[in-house]
Amino acid sequence: MPNIFSEPKELKKWAIALANACGGQEVSQSSIRLNKHNVAKVDSLLEQFAVDYNFHMQIMNEVRAEQDKNKEEEE
Repeated sequence: MPNIFSEPKELKKWAIALANACGGQEVSQSSIRLNKHNVAKVDSLLEQFAVDYNFHMQIMNEVRAEQDKNKEEEE
């Protein structure tokens, strides 16, 4: 799989695959209406993704550390 940032088309494919993996209404590229790419919006959305992902990963790492600590204490 190519890097999703190599060209706009790859990022779009990735985003559609992600949207469809979330369930609900299916997203496809067969839309009749074509939009110009909006680099600022893409940047903003990816920044939001990174910040939110990092926040949740930090929480999960703390939860896992606590679980590991509790497991070690039980042994």
